[in-house]
Amino acid sequence: MATPSIDAPGREVADGGYGATIITVKAARDHERAESIRDLVDAHRRLQGSVLRFLSLFDDARTSVARDAREPLEALVGMLEKKARAAGFARMRELCAAAQEARVAARQREWLFFDSFGTDVPALRAAASALERLDATLVGLCVEHVLRANALPGAKTRIRRG
Repeated sequence: MATPSIDAPGREVADGGYGATIITVKAARDHERAESIRDLVDAHRRLQGSVLRFLSLFDDARTSVARDAREPLEALVGMLEKKARAAGFARMRELCAAAQEARVAARQREWLFFDSFGTDVPALRAAASALERLDATLVGLCVEHVLRANALPGAKTRIRRG
């Protein structure tokens, strides 16, 4: 027996078919919650993008960031630590701490689907803010590395630590 398409116009929709019987489990009436979820998902996406850009600094002709983009965040930060260590990255302690935070954040991403967390707007906001701070830390470490790598020989570098 063929199952009719939900969006196919026909007699069943007009007669109270699938379109009339499908209802949402939870209506998206809470705009503040929806915005918080969007902010959290966007923060995860930006963090993963920052890790990929940081990884690209250590890439050579044999590796591909496009391939790495399919990897989960936990695997990407592991690759970042390994490549940074091999390249003699100056601030490994800070990078390892940020990588550990990123691993925890990657595991917490699934919490979004639990009612106890997914409906707690302040918790969603706090998680998005924490991801934004972590992203800023990684971007700062990356920028500092680029500045050091491109500094003129003999030039004094003044790096502010926050």
